[in-house]
Amino acid sequence: MPSTDDDTVLDSETEAAVRRVVREELDQHDATDSRGAVRAITQIGGGLLVGWFGLAAVTGGLVALDAPLGAFGLVAVGVLLLIAYGWRLPPFR
Repeated sequence: MPSTDDDTVLDSETEAAVRRVVREELDQHDATDSRGAVRAITQIGGGLLVGWFGLAAVTGGLVALDAPLGAFGLVAVGVLLLIAYGWRLPPFR
């Protein structure tokens, strides 16, 4: 967003450099912010809790259906794929 103050006229290259430095400082501040750490911990805890209930429901359904062992293997692979997908989401990437 260009400045509306007529006293300071910056060329586009200088303005881009200033914006880049400010953006890097904000990103660094966000990375070291304690709220970010708390958010990461609660995200992990929530994911584990939901995953535990989901895994219990799926395996319980498989046991109730008397599914073959291969079905349990497919569920295990699915859980590992979901963990790998979750690892690529913020705040881990």
